Amino acid sequence: MGGRTRAFSLKTIYLAALTVAFAVSCFAFALFDIHSQREQTQAALLEEARTFAREMDAVWKFMDNSQTIINTTSNGVYEFKGLHCAVVGKSVGALFSAGSDYAIRYTNFNPRNEQGIPDEFEAQALETFYADPSVTEHYGTALFEGEERFRYIRALEVDESCLECHGDPQGEVDVTGYQKEGWELGGVGGAISIVIPIDQHQQALRDNVVRDIAFFLLITVVIGSIVYVATAFFVLRPLRGLQGAFGEMRAGRLGASLDEARTAKEVDVLISGFNDMAGELHDMYGHLESQVQARTSDLRKANELLEGQRDKLERLNAELAQEARFKSDLLSMVNHELRTPLTSIITFAQISRESCGPDRESDRRSWEEIEKNSLILLNMINDMLDIARSDAGTVHASREPMDLGDVVASVRSTMAPLARKYAVTFRTSVASDVPLVFGDFEKTTRMLENLASNAVKFTPDGGSAELRVAYDAQARTVTLSLVDTGIGIAPQDQERIFERFVQVDSTSTRKYNGSGLGLALVREYADVQGFEVSVESELGCGSTFTITVPEEAIVGEDDV
Repeated sequence: MGGRTRAFSLKTIYLAALTVAFAVSCFAFALFDIHSQREQTQAALLEEARTFAREMDAVWKFMDNSQTIINTTSNGVYEFKGLHCAVVGKSVGALFSAGSDYAIRYTNFNPRNEQGIPDEFEAQALETFYADPSVTEHYGTALFEGEERFRYIRALEVDESCLECHGDPQGEVDVTGYQKEGWELGGVGGAISIVIPIDQHQQALRDNVVRDIAFFLLITVVIGSIVYVATAFFVLRPLRGLQGAFGEMRAGRLGASLDEARTAKEVDVLISGFNDMAGELHDMYGHLESQVQARTSDLRKANELLEGQRDKLERLNAELAQEARFKSDLLSMVNHELRTPLTSIITFAQISRESCGPDRESDRRSWEEIEKNSLILLNMINDMLDIARSDAGTVHASREPMDLGDVVASVRSTMAPLARKYAVTFRTSVASDVPLVFGDFEKTTRMLENLASNAVKFTPDGGSAELRVAYDAQARTVTLSLVDTGIGIAPQDQERIFERFVQVDSTSTRKYNGSGLGLALVREYADVQGFEVSVESELGCGSTFTITVPEEAIVGEDDV
């Protein structure tokens, strides 16, 4: 048996589950809060950048609207002062950025001065604006002068005021002394780039996240503590009491009981059931002593009865032993006192029958009758002796190579006088390819003699019986078949005939009396040699008894 798996207390499991739940929920809340704070921070930075862009647009439009006043003298003469909107916008952006981490600048591909050359982030935004005029903003966190900043780029749309200095014809020198770029109305005229530091925002994000997580932990600890205290009071406390009560019962104190007050409903049901069980056990234990005494008295009476039965069995065993000795003596007597004279009678009958000449036919028939009936009696005695040996477990079969042709010849010589007596034609045939087989020559001969005598016994005058031995090369088996044209056997009797002292047709047996042991011995001799016996028969159409010798009982080349 394997070791018992270590069990954890309900308190440990409960605390572990709460800890895991708190850890998972805290981690999920932290991820959600960080994501939310980042989105809020980015939204605030984006709104700040858009505000700067709107303010710069306002300065640009103011200067554009004031160009007439700025460039016209008090005498009404137009005199360009060089203070156009682009110069003012860039100057205001430079003044705003001076002394701070903010930066506001204007950029474009092929600008009129080097300060307007775009960096990588600005170039990416300009490419997006020129590729898709519907996109007007590009923002995100990126490096600026080696530090991470919030970058905001917004496209500048070309209006009527821009065409004076940047419109057609392309290449013409404008009032500022630069060649016009050939911009078209509504196109992209560069972009305004705004850089906002994010250090303070990131610090605020971290502070907010730490504050939110601390508050969340405080709330979860408070809730968990309340749940734990309630569970410990209403569940764990009663269960500890129940555990102690079971310990008392284990120590033999069956009067233990529990208080059902201040417990959960489910635990209350459990405690109530325990109290009921404890009460029943206490009552049962109270009557146990009297029950034990009653059972002890019953056991004493049973022992006395068994003692009497044992004495009776001893007497019966003695009687059986005496009967066994009587049976053994009887079999010994039959074996020595009956077989010896019968053998002598058969021998003298054969000699007398053979010495009768043609003029003494009646004497020959008499001696033949004596010989036949003596053989019948001897076979019956041999059958009974063999059955007795089988019951005693002393029947054994030898395993030696034997020629089935010799066996068949022996059976033919034994059965020939019986067949002639009852006018039954008896034939034998052995196929030329039948191999030698392992078995007991005497028991195999007895099997075939019993089958042959039954065939003659149950075949009417003028019928026939044939013993056939064949070899099935495909199945690797040898079959010994006894085929007759007798009265046949009903299907319901075909298995019963192999039982001892069974004779299915008492009328037919009067023709050739028997003990009903022949077929039982055939089955037992076949089993002890590893052979199989089967029967096929139909009433009025004869029978076929087959002994099958399996492949493992066939003598092979390696056994020779």
